[in-house]
Amino acid sequence: MLSDVFRTADHALELLLDRATSVNPWLAGLGCVLYVLAQAVRPRGWHTILRAAYPDAKELRPRNTSAAYLAGAGLNGVIPARGGDIVKLWLVHRRIPGARYPTLAATFLPETIFETLFGTALVIWALARGFLPVPTSSGELPHVDVTLVIEHPVISICAVAVGTLGAWALYRALRRRISDLTSRLRQGVAILGQPRHFVTGVASWQALGRLIRLGSMAAFMEAFHLPVTPSTVVLVMAAQGGGRILPLAPASAGLRLAMLSYGFVETTGHAVDIAAITTFTFGVGALTMLAGLIVGLIALGAELETWSPLGALRAAKDAVARHRQASAEPSKA
Repeated sequence: MLSDVFRTADHALELLLDRATSVNPWLAGLGCVLYVLAQAVRPRGWHTILRAAYPDAKELRPRNTSAAYLAGAGLNGVIPARGGDIVKLWLVHRRIPGARYPTLAATFLPETIFETLFGTALVIWALARGFLPVPTSSGELPHVDVTLVIEHPVISICAVAVGTLGAWALYRALRRRISDLTSRLRQGVAILGQPRHFVTGVASWQALGRLIRLGSMAAFMEAFHLPVTPSTVVLVMAAQGGGRILPLAPASAGLRLAMLSYGFVETTGHAVDIAAITTFTFGVGALTMLAGLIVGLIALGAELETWSPLGALRAAKDAVARHRQASAEPSKA
C-alpha cells in the first residue's frame, strides 16, 4: 500500500519535472520582466495617496515611494504575517517628518479599492461561467441554530444589554484616544475626498498595472505551453487573484487547479493536461516570488544606501521586530 503511494508520487514528480524542462526560458523571462514592471507602476498611485495625506511632505519623492513599495512587496514572501507591509510603512515614515503610523497604514485602504473592484469583477465573471464551486441548493448552505434565541428570549435580551453597556463603557473610557485615532485614519484616506484626483492619480496607474499583468500572464502561459486567448488569460488571473475576494474553497491551491482544469475545457473546447496546469501554477508562483524578492532587496538597499542584501534584509527584519514590539506594549498617555 505504502509502496503504491510512493510510486504514484514519484510518477507525478516525473511528470512535473518533464513539463518544467520544456518551459521556454525567454518567454518566462519576459513574463518576469512584465510582472516587475507592473509592480513598479502601481506605487505611483500610492504616492498620490500619501501626498494627499501629507501635502507638505516635500522629501517624499515618487522613487522613494516606489522603492518602499517594491521592497515591502518582495519581502512579503520571506517575512511571515505580511511583515513586508511594515517595511513599506517604515521606509515611507523615514521620508515624512512627523508622520504617524496609523495614518500611513490607512493609506492602504484607498490603494486597495481599485484592486478589490477589479477582483470582484473577475469573481463575478468566473461565477457567471460556472468556474467557482458555490452552493447550488439550500441543503448545501450552512445551518444556523437559532433555538437558543427563540426558546430563551430573556437570556438573549440580557446578553444584548450587557454587551451594549460594555461597549458604551469602553467607548467612554477610550473616547479621547478613539477620536484621535479617527482623525489620523481620516487623514490617511484624504484622497477619497478628491474623486477626480483619485481616478487620475490612483486608479489610472493601477489599471495600467493590471493591463501589464495581463501581458505578463500571457507570456507565462505561452512559456508553459498553455492555450493563450483573452478568455484563458482572464481565467488564470481570476483563479490566481480574484478568487481571494470570496472566502471560498478556490483560494486553496488544489481547487484552484481544478478550477483551471475545468475552465480551460470550457473556454478552449479541449482538455489541458493537469500536469501542465500544476507546473504552470507553481512555476509562475516561484518565478514571480523570486523576481519580486530580488527587486525588493535592490530597492531596499537603495533606500538604506547599502548594497549588502543580507544587511538590508537584517535591517528590515529588525524594523519589523521593533514595530511589533512597540505595538504589543501598552501605549502611554
